[in-house]
Amino acid sequence: MSTKVISILNMKGGVGKTTITLNLAYALAKDENKKVLVIDFDPQANLSSGLLTYDEYEAHRKEKKVISDIFSELEQVIGPVTPNPSIQSITLDNMVCRPREFEGGGYIDLVPSELELSSVLERAGGTSIERRLHYILKNKKNRYDYVLIDCSPTYSVLTNNCLVASDYVLIPVKPDPFSARGIPLLLRKIDLHNRANEERVEVLGIVFSMVSEAQYVKSVKAEVYREHSNVFATEIRFTEHYPRGWFENKSIFETNAQLDFKNNFMEFVSEFETKIV
Repeated sequence: MSTKVISILNMKGGVGKTTITLNLAYALAKDENKKVLVIDFDPQANLSSGLLTYDEYEAHRKEKKVISDIFSELEQVIGPVTPNPSIQSITLDNMVCRPREFEGGGYIDLVPSELELSSVLERAGGTSIERRLHYILKNKKNRYDYVLIDCSPTYSVLTNNCLVASDYVLIPVKPDPFSARGIPLLLRKIDLHNRANEERVEVLGIVFSMVSEAQYVKSVKAEVYREHSNVFATEIRFTEHYPRGWFENKSIFETNAQLDFKNNFMEFVSEFETKIV
């Protein structure tokens, strides 16, 4: 199977994007022996702090680049027109670290983020500004089975970078009225992207995440099912072990969560894999 690039995207925060990215990467790498690259493309850097301790992050920042550096001068990203030793290249190799490696050969590589990434949102434009992530992954992504991008919840030049670089978009939705209402707008944005660009991206599906027993949940889910056909059968149920695990740099599988919750997430992983062509 060729490398598949998947953006985990919703234009509303707090819907479980980072939780899904972290735990999906762990399950694919450990249980399926896959080579997984995760890219923290959110200025909040929650994925980075979920996979790295503070000291590990600070050490990486001193020695290597982070994702915001791809918005430097274009020649640093794609290479100078003529050889120029004064231009410091920015490549995937000098951004990645490896927070997880498993006996079966699978591993998780991470490109961390930082708050500086938010400054990109203030830019009016720039040379090929929406294709920087594509350039960084080009010719390098094939060393991985999966590339998972934890996207910023704000539709911006960051989102467009993710769409240009991706094969699929996975849309996590917390079943509350506010996050569900953003789905049609996001789908329209994806449709516009596909009509305006050669690189087309496919919606892998909508997945309910952080599902609780609240009374309004059933009515919200029913509304989503009425309006959208591409919904995962598996719902990711909420447990406090997800945020607690993130705080302790652990996946759900490394916590003492009940086996039922771990199996629930693995059912989602299985369905995820069947949808990838």
